[in-house]
Amino acid sequence: MIKHTIQLICKNAAQLFLLFCMAIFSCTAFANNVGLGQVANNLMEPVTILSGFLSGAAIILGLSLLFASFARYMQYRVNPLAHPIGSVITLFLIGILLLALPLIYKLTESGIPFSLG
Repeated sequence: MIKHTIQLICKNAAQLFLLFCMAIFSCTAFANNVGLGQVANNLMEPVTILSGFLSGAAIILGLSLLFASFARYMQYRVNPLAHPIGSVITLFLIGILLLALPLIYKLTESGIPFSLG
């Protein structure tokens, strides 16, 4: 019985999350008789904080993948059959992409701002 309930919850996690978000939205929007604009303004600060966290995480992961590609390249130089060059190139390109994403948003001034300031 418990196993079946856990499987049902895991299977419908996205729907439950959406229902939870809608419940919180309805409570915050209509509790103090405020409009949707005020709710949107109240949500901008957490979105900005989340944006800064994701940008920082992208930079850290990008640097980590660049280091991993360098380490994998050193392993490739020792034994090319065990470590294909494709994995080195893939790690390098994904690392560059992750490093570039926050910087592109910062330079183009579009999307969610990088930080509060």
